[in-house]
Amino acid sequence: MSAASISERSDPAHVATLLDAIRRLRKVAITYEDGDGAISERTVWPITVVYFDHVRVLAAWCERRSAFRHFRVYRVRPASILDDRYPERRSLLMRRWREQDREWRSFLTVSDGARG
Repeated sequence: MSAASISERSDPAHVATLLDAIRRLRKVAITYEDGDGAISERTVWPITVVYFDHVRVLAAWCERRSAFRHFRVYRVRPASILDDRYPERRSLLMRRWREQDREWRSFLTVSDGARG
């Protein structure tokens, strides 16, 4: 894969919407296409966007699965920020996410810039 294609795949125009939702502590309605092409609608609580293996990944609490999930940003179709806020503080979500997924502690870059 060329450097140009990595950039196009890992930095879609709608990533700003996800980052805005993180800063505002808002839930997001997304349409996600998995690696097999299956499409699903989800409501997530986005907590961070990170680079992992040359790809941006959204870490979020998924209401559908009642668990933390990782979504490759280039597979997320344009998202809609909802009026609903997270029911708990972002810092607590981050702590729970880190405890559950210890292998994700070695990210190269955390790119959301949000505090919480």
